[in-house]
Amino acid sequence: MSERITEILDSLKAIKGVHGAALIEKFGLIKGSALPGWVDPEVVAAMVTLILKASQRATKELEQGQFFSAIIESEKGKILFSEIKGSILTIITTREAKLGIINLKLDAASSALQSLV
Repeated sequence: MSERITEILDSLKAIKGVHGAALIEKFGLIKGSALPGWVDPEVVAAMVTLILKASQRATKELEQGQFFSAIIESEKGKILFSEIKGSILTIITTREAKLGIINLKLDAASSALQSLV
């Protein structure tokens, strides 16, 4: 199962403009990662967990229903978050990355990962 998760994350990392991807359990456990060497998976897991909790609380407090996904845009790139059955699929990109293509691949990856988590 973990091998299949790694394959899916590697396929996301292969998209032009994507630095890496990780699947993180909602309590911070890394289920799989395809991150570049300059990124510490443990730090990513901690930050993603905090962002997930804040996003879930915001959607609840603002009566927007269940949280599904978020995008953080910054000077050097984007970080995408998508919740999958209590886990968070995270993608780190460059500024030039095409979100349309990434979202298509993200939807396919999310569907494939649902049966594995």
